[in-house]
Amino acid sequence: MRGEKGVAENWLRTTRSEIVKQERAGFADARLGFAMVCRLFLTAMQRRAAGEPRLWDDLQRYAQEVTEQFPPQ
Repeated sequence: MRGEKGVAENWLRTTRSEIVKQERAGFADARLGFAMVCRLFLTAMQRRAAGEPRLWDDLQRYAQEVTEQFPPQ
């Protein structure tokens, strides 16, 4: 579990750094996009906890497909 936590924290740091770079490059919507993704993730977790796993499963499947096709650099 500690390894997974470290991986998640690494991705958060990497994403935070990329948001700053994007903003400096003139992409003012980077923070808004990240907030929307966070809201989606939170909603999916809450629905799964409420016994409705479909959104969570769909989100995980889509994330896997996208990151396999376009791995982050």
